[in-house]
Amino acid sequence: MFNSTDTFEEIFKQYFNPLVNFVNSHINNWEDSREIVQNTFMKIWRSKDKVEINTSIKAYLYQTTRNGMIDFIRSSKKNATIKETLLNEAQNRREEEKLDSFVIREEINKALAQLKPKNRQIFELSKMEGLTHKEIAAHLKISVRSVEDNINRATNLLKEILAENSNIYR
Repeated sequence: MFNSTDTFEEIFKQYFNPLVNFVNSHINNWEDSREIVQNTFMKIWRSKDKVEINTSIKAYLYQTTRNGMIDFIRSSKKNATIKETLLNEAQNRREEEKLDSFVIREEINKALAQLKPKNRQIFELSKMEGLTHKEIAAHLKISVRSVEDNINRATNLLKEILAENSNIYR
């Protein structure tokens, strides 16, 4: 039936648009409808030697196209479900991360409150304000070595406090 290129081309030209209209009446998307019909014709062409038509060509084409449309709809639903699941998981992860970062910030603030005022001030100037050791030393009129010692002491104390009081630093 589809052995000759000319015959196949004639059938394609005759039925392509009506089949696209048929598919589009069900899925309401012209681009997807054209793709489904195109895939149907490609499938037929690839297996042209094996195709056995027991009905009319028209009935065969409509049935084959209908099957392709059903496969497309099933695949689309599956993809939409997967996409929705992934979006929900991503949203949940973002919310958990926000909550986690809030909890962590609260724990760090509690731990900072337990440091000596001078120690906390030097640590905050370095880690939160982003000042260099030299800038902190000039600002507080102390040596750079004193700044380094205070930051190391504060860091070690914070690690200890956080390890004792929370599950954040383990």
